[in-house]
This record gives sequence, structure tokens and C-alpha cells, in this order.
Amino acid sequence: MKKKLWIGIGAIVLTLGIGTAVYAADTGNPAFEQMLPFMKKMHPSLTDQQLNDMYKSCGEQKGNMDNMMKSGSGMMKNMGSMMNGSSMM
Repeated sequence: MKKKLWIGIGAIVLTLGIGTAVYAADTGNPAFEQMLPFMKKMHPSLTDQQLNDMYKSCGEQKGNMDNMMKSGSGMMKNMGSMMNGSSMM
């Protein structure tokens, strides 16, 4: 009986975990129009054009970070060499 209970709990946790990952991947990049009210609350003195520029800049930075992570360059590469015992100098 305990084994069936644990299998059922494991299946539910796995299903919820996969569902959460799919939902996060689907809603990972909100549109500027959706973000605008929140951005106006955080930065009330900026114009819509300035907020749009900031939004685009953040998107470009995220893309650059993704590229660095995929290529293994930058800080992550240095951390990997430190973990392997070699020095950065």
C-alpha cells in the first residue's frame, strides 16, 4: 500500500513539474504592451519611448547572456578552468 502511495505522489509531482516547465517556456517573453503598466509604476518619470528603449535593451542583454552561456565564453568558462585546477593567469 505504501509503495502505491509513493508511486502516486511521485507521478503527481512529476506531472506538476513538467506542466510548470512547459508553462514557463510558453510565457517566458512578455510583450512590451503587457509590461508597460508595471514599468510605468517602477519608472514614473520616463516616457513610453524611454521605457520601450529600456525593454529592448533588457531583451538584447538576455540574448547576449544566453549566447555566452551556450558558447561557454566569459565568466562561466573561467569558472570551469578554475574548477579544473588551472589558473586564470
